[in-house]
Amino acid sequence: MPRLSIIVPHLQDDSGLEQTLVSILENRGRSLELVIVHDGSYTDPYGLNQDEAVLVETKRGTSLTSQLNLAIASARSPYIQVLSPGAVVAEGWYDEALEILEQGSVEVVCLPIACTDSNEIVSGLSALSLPHRRVTGSMAEVGSPLMVGSIMRKQFLEALGGWMERSTREIAEVEMGLLLSAMGAEIAIAESVGIHGSRQVVSGQESGYEIGHACGQLACAYATIENSGVVIDSVARRLGHLASGLMSPKTVAERLGWVLGVKNRAFVETIQRRLSRAQEAIANLPSGLAMPDYSMRRAA
Repeated sequence: MPRLSIIVPHLQDDSGLEQTLVSILENRGRSLELVIVHDGSYTDPYGLNQDEAVLVETKRGTSLTSQLNLAIASARSPYIQVLSPGAVVAEGWYDEALEILEQGSVEVVCLPIACTDSNEIVSGLSALSLPHRRVTGSMAEVGSPLMVGSIMRKQFLEALGGWMERSTREIAEVEMGLLLSAMGAEIAIAESVGIHGSRQVVSGQESGYEIGHACGQLACAYATIENSGVVIDSVARRLGHLASGLMSPKTVAERLGWVLGVKNRAFVETIQRRLSRAQEAIANLPSGLAMPDYSMRRAA
């Protein structure tokens, strides 16, 4: 059995994918499984599927998160890591994280990643900002793993239901942070930096109207969960921020999306079902993997 399964989505980026695959193949040793997931658009010109990698093909139009969840189901190792095309790894980049996970005390380890075009170190999403989306390099502040680089236990990730289906990477990251918080899961942060990539590859898109709107919808849904820690400020207060004229246009767009999103209950039933199923699935995990029986009562 491989020690770690690395999933790389194609994302219609042949050159970025090739760059990532070369770095993995050069540094992985013999204990890693490489899984490439695509929607039929990758032709495997190097014949990797024969002996170097497993190719998972999905239907065209399948969302990134749905692709990843299918790849997770096919993975053979107990731990999962996602790397986007364009990410480059160094020798032993996963060693510290796996040592932490193999101690059995945490379910997720965030790996700091060096942004090659901004000289930043990014570790995850800020717990102080959730349910808004703010990337942080502070190890003490991380409250949600980035999709790229973080390593999670496969059985735990599957018990959660994987990444939120039919959502963008950015929204799936926010939702995963809220879900982990509601479940009381423990997140660890590795110290060594062994992954590099552009800011776009590492952290995805910056927040704007669409991300603000989806974050508002998630906040509305998680605010119905008593122990989620999500409290929505009044719409009037949010509108007051908009009227202040102190925000950049991008932030104003994000806040306008948020105001409209928190009034939208489209995610409420979906999130409540997701939490309920996750609690039941985690309670049924094999001995040594099950987490404490966290209450997830719905708020009145």
